[in-house]
Amino acid sequence: MAKAGALFLLLGAATILSGCGASRGVDTAQAAPRSISGVVCPPAGLVAVRDDNTHVRYAGADPSDPGTCLVNTPGGAPQRMVGGLISTHPVNDAQRREAIAGLFPLAVGKSTKVSYSLVSALVPHPQFFPTEETFRVAGETSYNLNGAARPAWVVEGGMRSQMDPAGNYTMIYNIDKETGVILSYTLTSRTGGNLFARPFRVTQLEVASR
Repeated sequence: MAKAGALFLLLGAATILSGCGASRGVDTAQAAPRSISGVVCPPAGLVAVRDDNTHVRYAGADPSDPGTCLVNTPGGAPQRMVGGLISTHPVNDAQRREAIAGLFPLAVGKSTKVSYSLVSALVPHPQFFPTEETFRVAGETSYNLNGAARPAWVVEGGMRSQMDPAGNYTMIYNIDKETGVILSYTLTSRTGGNLFARPFRVTQLEVASR
């Protein structure tokens, strides 16, 4: 159980999405990588300043994979965020990508569910932990950014370890409709488990100086 709990620590501060008006599952064994259409990636050079003073710089969409957004954080290597929401591992990329693709273009009521193997980098040899994720476009909202209202999508994600009962989490994202930036993120544990990411709110959007 401890290993499964520690594994969720690898997911980082941005994870999520996916389906049609009705919820649908993804076959782990049969899913294959696919392109994702309808994703709004934050434009290159846009910087989101968060309430913890983290500056996240965006680099637009991957030219070879337009459904994947490129993100730079201070002191870290550039990240590839599928759908602008989650980073994946080669072992589970096809399954999670298939799930996320079902959410786009974003519309209230779309939802999906996916089962896959989460991979631990905390051990010398890869270990695989069965995990279930659910995604739902829960609604729309107006996000107050420095006194200006920005229309946003509300996306709800769930993650449940199929090995560790304590690994049961809910994530809420507010996603800017215009730019695709995750404006706020909250994470809660349904069972009192350790949280694998900190909540944040964007306090400013600016264009990076060259």
